[in-house]
Amino acid sequence: MQAGTAIEAALQELGRANRILAHENVVDDFGHIALRDPEDPTWFWLSRARPPNLVTVEDFRRYDAEGRCEDPTVRSYSEAVLHAGVFALRPDVQVCIHHHARPLLPFTMPGAPPLRPVFHTGSIAGWDIPLWDSAPFGAGGMLVDTAEKAWSLAEALGPHRAALLRAHGAVVVGGSIAEAVMIAIYMAENAAVALSCGAPHRDVPTLSEAKAAETSRRLLNAETLARVWDGRVARLG
Repeated sequence: MQAGTAIEAALQELGRANRILAHENVVDDFGHIALRDPEDPTWFWLSRARPPNLVTVEDFRRYDAEGRCEDPTVRSYSEAVLHAGVFALRPDVQVCIHHHARPLLPFTMPGAPPLRPVFHTGSIAGWDIPLWDSAPFGAGGMLVDTAEKAWSLAEALGPHRAALLRAHGAVVVGGSIAEAVMIAIYMAENAAVALSCGAPHRDVPTLSEAKAAETSRRLLNAETLARVWDGRVARLG
């Protein structure tokens, strides 16, 4: 990795984000998080393919708008193109996370009801969380590993903060590393609380759309993001 001082600092934070998400059981061995280049938004940074809990700043490489690594010798995540598609359609997004947090998976299954906020911090993922399905792309596997799949997923995500992938996992986006990490953690925790109440097999009480929107507005601010980030970094030890 070769980068300037400002980007090095951002990548140090991105490395911590990988390890935080692993520590909080949001990403497993195959999850990943990408950061739009702070100096050239047509590029983004992503770790080489390795478990997120082991990622350090030396693992990051730059990827172009097509999801191609500028270092052809590096073994990349096959879903690097997923991030390229999201960054292309969402210029407001600075960070994109793809993960397979287990509490979310029941809500990605056929016939499952929408995942709604059931407690206050769970509201930050949003009231409407779209569900995207890889099935229309045939028998080529469920990974978002082609431009066509990536573009379709990005379109399904639309203006939302997160989207679910049928029987696969989720995508979470944010305007900063701290914001995307906070949304990913509390979205998974919201799903866990919903499961403990009996979802998705029976209806459970949820916040109203208006209350969820107002709660989310109050939580997604710089002071709260810093508080959550500092706490989760401390948990790493």
